[in-house]
Amino acid sequence: MPEIVIVDTSVLIALENIDQLHLLCKIYKEIVLPEAVVKEFGNLNLNCLSIKKVESKLLNILLKALNLGRGEAEVIAFSYETGIPALIDDQKARKVAEDLGIKISGTIGLLMKAQKLGILKSAVEKVLELKKKGFLHFR
Repeated sequence: MPEIVIVDTSVLIALENIDQLHLLCKIYKEIVLPEAVVKEFGNLNLNCLSIKKVESKLLNILLKALNLGRGEAEVIAFSYETGIPALIDDQKARKVAEDLGIKISGTIGLLMKAQKLGILKSAVEKVLELKKKGFLHFR
């Protein structure tokens, strides 16, 4: 289990909507939020949180050429440059991250990890709650 993870806005929003933001600090020693994610999500009060300014030449490519959002671009760029795994839900951003060799997971993976660690009773229950609230779309 990674000690540190970089988290994108969509994961924070999903976890907040099912009252599970606390899982982040129970699973990880530190969660890193790029400044753009903080700007998108708002202030977050977690004791394992660190906020990072991301300055990377990769940002322009991710923003302009690949048309990713600022938060996603900063998560991917910081993860790429540091080797720290990332939590990302957006499919396009996940594909870019995978292509760059970044180790990624998302909200569902986090919930499954929490269940495996005995922190959460049922990941399936929480996934269904997300679906009911319109956060997941199954094909």
